[in-house]
Amino acid sequence: MALQKRTVPAPRRVGKVIRAARGRHARPTRTRARVSRAAQFAQAALALCVTGIVSVLLGAVLGLQGSSPAAAPPDRVTVEQAPDQLPQPTPAKARQAPKPAKVRTVMLVPGDTLYELAQHHRTTVKVLQRLNDLGTSTLIYAGKTLRVPTGPNSPDSARQPKAAPPTPAAAPDVKPITPSAKPPVEPAAKPAPSTVIAYARAQLGKPYVWGGTGPRGFDCSGLVMRAWQQAGVKLPRTTWGQVGAGTPTTRGKLVPGDLVISYGGGHVQLYIGDGKVIHAPRSGRTVTVAPLTDPSDVLSYRHITA
Repeated sequence: MALQKRTVPAPRRVGKVIRAARGRHARPTRTRARVSRAAQFAQAALALCVTGIVSVLLGAVLGLQGSSPAAAPPDRVTVEQAPDQLPQPTPAKARQAPKPAKVRTVMLVPGDTLYELAQHHRTTVKVLQRLNDLGTSTLIYAGKTLRVPTGPNSPDSARQPKAAPPTPAAAPDVKPITPSAKPPVEPAAKPAPSTVIAYARAQLGKPYVWGGTGPRGFDCSGLVMRAWQQAGVKLPRTTWGQVGAGTPTTRGKLVPGDLVISYGGGHVQLYIGDGKVIHAPRSGRTVTVAPLTDPSDVLSYRHITA
């Protein structure tokens, strides 16, 4: 029996196989590990630097905002000062208490307005409103009294009522009235509608102001009330009150100065004749002349007398 020859790998070939196997499963060398740790450390340091820079910048911005002066408050907003920012009182010697203004009382006559009285007494409407507890109202009535300031800025003499026009002298040939003869009875004076219409026409072009009673603006009832006030007649302030003013009349019997209540009592116009009225229409419009409202929209016609 022949012996089979057994081949033994050469030592060199075995070494190559072992090295190839080691190359596939070899562990990272120390150099690679050190490089990886250095990169991680650099990334962490960079992140810390960026975080620090952002924090410094944010603090600077907040500091600038805190030290900047406060923005001016918007209109109609009252800003209260802190107690330590309030102005300190001046010494008692330097501070002088204002002297109370002297006031006196005058009697109102027909045709007076708060603005004319303020101009006559060299003062302002606000001062008259404060002295008479009127608030923001400008309503005054004939026969009432009004407190006005006196002093260097106001006239010293008391206001005299408006003088009546002089009566013409009697003709020489007029016979004197005998005791038995009765003097003629003159009719009672009535408010002249021309005065009412003249005042209303003077307000043409002024803007509609809700609740306005003049002189800068009016609503419908404020214009009518002011116009009749010039003739010494006091009307209610609103259309709901003016619906019951005076006496009822008809469309065919309207005379200048009559009231035309329309739109269910929500609007009032002043009749001026020739089928026309003066009124303050609505917001965004002005006091104007317009045709008489259609009968289907009219609630009532009111005739005003003294």
